[in-house]
Amino acid sequence: MINYYFDNTNELRPFTHELEANDDTLPPDNALRIAPKFKDDYWPCEQNGAWILIEDNRNKTVYNINTKESSTVDYFGKIKEEFTLLVPFEFCMWNGKKWVLDEDAKNEHLIKNNQNLKNSLINEANEKIAVLQDIIDLDMQEADEEAQLKQWKKYRILVTRVDVSDINAVFPKKPQ
Repeated sequence: MINYYFDNTNELRPFTHELEANDDTLPPDNALRIAPKFKDDYWPCEQNGAWILIEDNRNKTVYNINTKESSTVDYFGKIKEEFTLLVPFEFCMWNGKKWVLDEDAKNEHLIKNNQNLKNSLINEANEKIAVLQDIIDLDMQEADEEAQLKQWKKYRILVTRVDVSDINAVFPKKPQ
């Protein structure tokens, strides 16, 4: 005969270990003589003198459906309503059942990146133009620096005309 012990500090008292027993003795208060059943992702717990299987997600990573922050499950039972086992991805939102692409957030990110790229390209063009203009103003130019200045000025104008609110914005090619 075996006594199957449960932990009587928890509400559902999960199974913790087994210990040999004598046939003619009664089991202690925190033991049953009925073997618990085991099933993957479930934990046997005692309830009213019988074993029941409780969902066991302990040590699994879950994600908050509002903040996308991860945490580790440290309790028995189903995962709390505001959490999911599904891993969020970039530019996603919770639709009540799963993560779906948030087109607005993605487009907002692309527009912001377009604006940053545009600013960076204009700054680069301004630096090139300033140096080339100084060279020409001081009559220190070499072979094609006047042509380079014109190309960089045209490039800067073309970059300023790019509509960054278009998520598929195409930027002009830099002069050589």
